[in-house]
Formats: sequence, C-alpha cells, structure tokens
Amino acid sequence: MGGRASSRAATPRASRSARRGQTMIFIIFALVIGALLVLFNADLHRTIFAKFVSQNAGDSAALAAARWQGATLNLIGDLNVLKAVAVSRNDPDTVNTLTELQKRLNFVGPMAGLVAAQQAAKNNGIFDNPDFKRILLEHAQVVRTEYPSKTDPNSGQLLFPEPWIGAWRDYADMIEMVANDGVAAAPDNARYYTDFTGGHMLLRLDFYNAVASADWCWFLHHAMTLLRTYQNYHSWPPLPPQVTLNHPVNCEYFGLGLACASGTVSKADGTIDAINVALDERRPSGVRESVITNQTLTAAWFWFDPGAWTAWSGFSPADGEIFPAKGSIKPQYNYLGADSVVRIQTEFDRLTPSVSNAAITWTAAAKAFGCMTNDQAMLERPDTLSLVLPVFSEVRLFPVDVSTAPEGGAFNIAWREHIEKHLTGWTDYQGYHSGYAQYGPGLLNTSCFYCRQLVRWEDPLFRGTGIQWLAQPGNAAKCQLTGGGGGPGGGTHRGH
Repeated sequence: MGGRASSRAATPRASRSARRGQTMIFIIFALVIGALLVLFNADLHRTIFAKFVSQNAGDSAALAAARWQGATLNLIGDLNVLKAVAVSRNDPDTVNTLTELQKRLNFVGPMAGLVAAQQAAKNNGIFDNPDFKRILLEHAQVVRTEYPSKTDPNSGQLLFPEPWIGAWRDYADMIEMVANDGVAAAPDNARYYTDFTGGHMLLRLDFYNAVASADWCWFLHHAMTLLRTYQNYHSWPPLPPQVTLNHPVNCEYFGLGLACASGTVSKADGTIDAINVALDERRPSGVRESVITNQTLTAAWFWFDPGAWTAWSGFSPADGEIFPAKGSIKPQYNYLGADSVVRIQTEFDRLTPSVSNAAITWTAAAKAFGCMTNDQAMLERPDTLSLVLPVFSEVRLFPVDVSTAPEGGAFNIAWREHIEKHLTGWTDYQGYHSGYAQYGPGLLNTSCFYCRQLVRWEDPLFRGTGIQWLAQPGNAAKCQLTGGGGGPGGGTHRGH
C-alpha cells in the first residue's frame, strides 16, 4: 500500500517538472527568436544607413567632379576667346602658348575633378576602397611605361603621341597622387585608350545576365539568331581591337570629349560674333564694343568632338533601345557630352549569425549644363557653333542610364577583370593560361560569375531549352519589354 501511495505522489511532481522543462525550452526558443529579430532589425538599420550615406556621398562626388568639368570647359573656352584676339592681332607666339595651355587643362581639369570627388565622398563618411586604389595604381604604371612607346604594329607610328612633352609622365604622376591619397569614389565612366573599341555580344553585360536567369525573352528581342545558330566558341566573331591609332587629347577620367584641330571660324557662321559677346561680357559694366572685326580667323582651336557631343535624346546604349525619358527635352539640355559618373561601394559587418558581410553600391551621374544665348528667347546647345566657348553655368544630377559610363561601369572590378583577362587570355604567376577566345570554356575561372555563364551558354541543352520555350504557342507573345519609352526593345544598359 505504501509503495502504491508513493507512486501516486511522484506522478504530479514529475508532471510539474516536465512542464517546467517545456516552459524553459519555450522561453529559450522565444529569447533566441527575439535576439535574432533584434539583430535583424539592427542589420536593417545599418543597411538603410549605409544606403543613405552611399547615396549622399555618390551624388556629392558626381556633382563635385561635374563642377570641375564645367569650370574646365569654361577655361578652355576663355582661352579660345583670347586666342581669337591673338590671331586677330597676328601674334602666333601667344596663340601657340594658349594652345599648349589648353592641352594641359584638358587633363588637369578632369583630374582636379577626380580629386574633388574623393574629398566629397570622404566628407560624407565613405572610406578608401583598396580595390579602387589598386586599379588606379595599375593604370598609372601602364601610362608611365607603355603609353610613351606603344606603337601600331602595322604602321610603326606611336599609338599615343603625347599632347605635350612629358605628358604621360605628368599624367601618371597625377593618377598616382590621387590613388595614394585614397580612392573612395571611383570614376565609373573612365575610358582608357586601351579599352575595346567596338561592340561585341561578349562585351555586353545584359547577355551574361540573360544567360544567368534563362531570360529567353531577352534573346527573342536582342539575339534570337545567335540563340538559334550558335555552335561553339569558334562561332563568335573576333573581339574588336583593344587599341586603335589615337591622337589623345582627352583625359581618361571624366574626359571632356574635345578635339584640338586647325580650322577657321568666321562671321558667316556666327562664331566671331559669339566671341565678341564673350569678350563684352568680361568687360566692365556698361562697356560694349566689338574687338574682333575680322571676317575669318584660322588657328588650332579646341572644338566639341561631334562623336562625343551628340543629341541626348538620340543616345542609344544598344540595339536602338528607346531613350529612357518621357516628354520632350529642352534644346539647351539635349546633348550628350562631358559628364561625371562615380561608383561608391560601402561594406559593413552584419550582426545576424550565418549572414555574410554586406556591400552597398551606389552609382551617380552629373554633368555641366550651359547654352548659347544669342537671343534671350532662343536657348541652344552649348556646342551649337562647334567651338568651345565659356557658356557653362550649372551642374545637375541626371540618370546613370543615359550617361557615358560603359555597360556595367568602368569600376565594376569583376566585370572589368573578365573582359580584360578571362576573354582575351592572360598568364598568371604560376604560368597558367586562360582566355575564352583562344581556349574555349574549359580553362575559365569558375570563381568568376561571368565565366560560369559562358560555361552554361556552351551547353547545347541549355540553348535548346530556350529555343523550345520560345517555340511553344503563346510564350513569345509574353515577351513584351516595357523599359524606357515602352514597347519591345525598351530597357536600359544598367537594367533599370
């Protein structure tokens, strides 16, 4: 009897103990979830703050660089005006001195803009990026060692003749100075003299993205013939040359898109009248007189390069895509020319366990605006007369999609490394060769996202899946791209 009574008495205690254990497990579980929610909330705030800082820094850096571009364009325009006075007075020594100064300004001004961009980014809380610094230092070495002696294998001529004596040494010194001070804002529309000179599907970022996401609609609108007829890597046309004969006068960073060439300006085309207006505007108030009475003036002027200064509304990144803007654009704004595009990359540690560190990338674009004002009621593009004149008065941000930044950006380091090394071939420190164009996909670096897409593209089953999907009734009709101005073929070169 006593044993049975003891057993009955122990059962409630065991039950209470089990309940306490379950409660403790529930409390621990709730605490863990609560802690994760707190960490997630903290990470969310850190991400939002990083985006806010990156946007402010990127916008400020782009505007700072654009201000220097506008100021430099005005200085070069002022020197064109002074040169006109010197030509009218038959002073060739002054003309030559002014031309030499313009050539130097065309490099020094944009490089000063690059310095200003770094300061603006750092003032907004962005730290130096060691990868950006490395890219600049590597290019400075190329400028110093290769540019002075690089020749065209066919003609034997210098590929990059110096704009002035010692130009490449001075230019390399400037690049190294910027890099050694720390690079927080990368010049994302940098255009190196050794960049590829033409279009090719393997140089299109959207091709790799379409392969990665099996976006058959993209192939329908942009590369259907390629999808249907491609056999293997031998099917690709040759990559465009990386170097062509140049007469470089523009800085590779935040270049102004100008040309220096002998030519004639005249009263007939309105240029001399515009020069006189510029002279009058610099005289004391109330003093107005035409200084230059010549009908024509011939000299080595600085002009807007028509290949760089084109109609903005006609700008098309690829395949005739619709300009990504609605409504009309005022004539005084409708031009594509000098602009500044910067890339900000901010990394921060996440607190949530098992979550890798995060990186925020922000790209901003700005440009200097101005207009020819012969009549207060008629505002025209600043390049209307082709001659550079001091007419730039403001800077503004504008969409990156219609900037001069190459597809993916000049400082998308993984992309740049892919097109410069993995496509064309290179040898690493162990003597390992790669290069898709020469060896196909077998030797590609599988840690490279873009290389993995080429391996996937080479699979006939992958391409066949796309062909079959598009052939099924109704699927092709679903492929209506509506980016930009709407309709098939829209979208932008940044995928926005």
